[in-house]
Amino acid sequence: MRRSRAAGEPQSIERVATIADSLGAPFALPYSFGLAEQSVDDLVIVDDEQLRRTMGFLFRTMKIVVEPACVASTAALLWPLRERLIGKRVALVMCGSNIDWDTFEEQAIFDDGVD
Repeated sequence: MRRSRAAGEPQSIERVATIADSLGAPFALPYSFGLAEQSVDDLVIVDDEQLRRTMGFLFRTMKIVVEPACVASTAALLWPLRERLIGKRVALVMCGSNIDWDTFEEQAIFDDGVD
């Protein structure tokens, strides 16, 4: 969607290159692109390390085990949006615990670096 918004029209990507593979749609359809244009003020990017650290943070602080795609919104708050949203009320919807324990242990970084 970031590429599509920059181009002003729906675009595609060559390959999905993230551990949050369910968020890596190979293309944006005109309908979803139109909805994003109308409803989304800003898009931010979080990288795989931030996703992994956020997985560890949620487990350490809340005992929540979630997949990488689920932590994307929390990772955005902890990393690129942190300073911008200080003092503001924020609500997150978290959906996605579709991960087995072995994969979670392999992907999560438990030394999350979040204070």
